[in-house]
Amino acid sequence: MKVLHVSDLHIGKRVNGMSMLDDQRYILRQILDIAENHQVSVLLIAGDIYDKASPSAEAVTVFDAFLTDAVAAGLRVLAIPGNHDSAERIAYAQGLLEKQGVCLPPVYAGTVERVELEDEHGPVEFWLLPYLKPGDVRRFFPDEEIGDDYSAALRAVLGACAIDQGKRNVVLSHQLVTAYGTAPDRAYDEIKLGGMDNVDVSVYDAFDYVALGHVHRPQRVGRDTVRYSGSPLKYSFSEARYDKSVALVELGGKKPGDDVGECVSFELIPLVPLHDVREVRGTLADVLAMGAAAGGSLAGAGVSAGGVGDAAALADDASATAAVRDASQDYLHITLSDEHPQLDAMAKIHEVFPNAMMLDYDNVTVLIDRPQTPLTADPDSMDTLELFGAFYESQVGNPLDDEQQDFARKLIAKVEDSAAKGPDGQEEGAK
Repeated sequence: MKVLHVSDLHIGKRVNGMSMLDDQRYILRQILDIAENHQVSVLLIAGDIYDKASPSAEAVTVFDAFLTDAVAAGLRVLAIPGNHDSAERIAYAQGLLEKQGVCLPPVYAGTVERVELEDEHGPVEFWLLPYLKPGDVRRFFPDEEIGDDYSAALRAVLGACAIDQGKRNVVLSHQLVTAYGTAPDRAYDEIKLGGMDNVDVSVYDAFDYVALGHVHRPQRVGRDTVRYSGSPLKYSFSEARYDKSVALVELGGKKPGDDVGECVSFELIPLVPLHDVREVRGTLADVLAMGAAAGGSLAGAGVSAGGVGDAAALADDASATAAVRDASQDYLHITLSDEHPQLDAMAKIHEVFPNAMMLDYDNVTVLIDRPQTPLTADPDSMDTLELFGAFYESQVGNPLDDEQQDFARKLIAKVEDSAAKGPDGQEEGAK
């Protein structure tokens, strides 16, 4: 049996105020294409289907279309709610959906939903464990010492499952799972203080494959068959260095005496986004030259771009080459290394990189720590442009250049003209 493991779709998410729905439609279609090309039977979605507990109508429509296409392709879909989802909303119409081959578990009420499927090697039991907190569990296990311990809570929940070790067992879970006290590699905006929500990997020792969600970087936890699939898209610039993929899992036959997970093999299938998320660093002139280059390639022009990798190596992969050719449409965080702030920098960047999202400078501390230049001239004898020029030099340490002076002169004239007319546009104006 071939199984495709995905998670953390976060349908409806906005990144820096920009909707990701088009990107999500594109990557969900790619996931279905991978399933078809590899003759997958079962699609696992390990939580965070939506980005919000109350998703928008557009987000629900996207997921509905994805499920419809998955069922039409002959896939069985098994999904669980994550911490971003509403378990009640995810469970809506579960009885009707199950008749169509889509299983979304009910709200946890003391038992874990189990789905048994068969292949030529016999039965495979899938356990659908939603995102749980100790408070969701304690009342069902009054004799267990759970407290606020996530590991104790999950151990009690899974310990109550009648797991047949003679069968192949797969569990879907959406938790922060650690191995030997080490947390999985996460983007900095995924990391929370405290770590009280950690679940020890030993909780899942009875399962041949553990399909995890919650962490956005694909990785193993403790053993190869306990895996985070990672999110299919980069949802922040802290994820720019992560390659995205889906886990293609093959469940072979299980013989008496086999070790847990021995029947499992897997392969990571890379995903190619509609728009990549990248971090770019260089002077404004270099960034503009890079954007003007053929195809908007991120290589060359003295600019470093996080998440791009070696251009020659990428050229060996047709899909990766296409991504480089379309780099001018990527979502960019640009860090300018110019000594001074540049006029209309973002407007100029948007002419060559229309989807650039963030702009900052790497010399902020230099500007902040620079000693101010004292004003020696009499302010009463200076016009507005001279006053502004003196203020700029006192803050930055250098005088306005010719372009800056011309810009400031025009802006001052516009402001003074507007002030002379007054708020109602009359020529008399107001002092």
